[in-house]
Amino acid sequence: MKNLVKNILLLSSVVLMLAACKKDETRIVANSNATPPVVTATYENLVLNEADAAAEAIMFKWSKADYGYSAAVSYSVEVGKKDSSFVNAKSVSAGANSELVLTVGAFNSLLNQLNLVGFAQNDVEVRVKAEIGGGVAPVYSKSMPLVVTPYLDKPAYQTLYLVGDGTFGQWDNGKATPVFRDPANAFVFTFTGNFSNGNIKFLGKLGQWYPSWGSNGSGGVMFREKDADPDPANFPITAGYHKVTLNLRSNTYTDVPYDASGKTTYASIGIIGPFTDWNSIIPMTNTTLNPHIWTIDHTFASDTEMKFRIAEGWSVNWGPANDGTANDVYGVGGNGGGNFKVKAGSYTIIFNDMTAEYVFVKK
Repeated sequence: MKNLVKNILLLSSVVLMLAACKKDETRIVANSNATPPVVTATYENLVLNEADAAAEAIMFKWSKADYGYSAAVSYSVEVGKKDSSFVNAKSVSAGANSELVLTVGAFNSLLNQLNLVGFAQNDVEVRVKAEIGGGVAPVYSKSMPLVVTPYLDKPAYQTLYLVGDGTFGQWDNGKATPVFRDPANAFVFTFTGNFSNGNIKFLGKLGQWYPSWGSNGSGGVMFREKDADPDPANFPITAGYHKVTLNLRSNTYTDVPYDASGKTTYASIGIIGPFTDWNSIIPMTNTTLNPHIWTIDHTFASDTEMKFRIAEGWSVNWGPANDGTANDVYGVGGNGGGNFKVKAGSYTIIFNDMTAEYVFVKK
């Protein structure tokens, strides 16, 4: 009798344990028809101003997603172009929170990644993504329309630099070649010149290996922000003249052959202005690999004007395309014309006599 009671008690314990396991297993199954969040925003039409970059721009709030039990949900806010079905949308994580506040600068930076038109109204859509992981598909709120007017950001780089065995400086990052900037798009950096057969990549700072941009190995661009980040692969380049372009906004790279035949090779080009009494040039230097790219380090003691000119006289000279009415430190000039307006200071000045591109890199 004693053994019978013992066996009954043991059997009961096993049954209870199995029931408890079955109960726990049921509790972790997520509801496949989860109720998605509902999102609202403090504004429907928003104009962003760079002067207010640190101020609060907009708050997104949403109801919590319901999975049928107490789930650990992570949320993110996704922003995409109108009618894009959120293809190439940009997102900001909100963690477990049910609201997200973005400053003017942060929201503008996010919008700029969508290649919106600066200083103009753009239609975008916003939705909230809720996910619990574990192979469970995320759920999304209904999209909410917004009209936004972003300002055009400028990258934090005066210019970029080309390094690699395809360039004159080879892999010495202290001798990397400065490139030019597109005056119509501050995020586009180009270099039109002669290359050796080899490889190249772009650097953000002279003499430093990061930030840098290279190949991701599958036709795209990989960005290295800090020293601890992986080093991107190189872009291959063939010998001859090319126009290479890196777009920091769209994160794209192009390499197009350039026909330099018929371009005049000048014996000497330099800078001239009141600092030389407009009489003779201060010669710039070029290289055997790139005879059309001219460089000089110069300090202007005061605000001044200047032009690029050949040594032999005024028959060939270059001024700004805007006739000197602007004070841009990069752009595309033209033959003759007005004078460059230059602020006092020390600069590295680079000029391409084939394309009339120029850049003044403030030291």
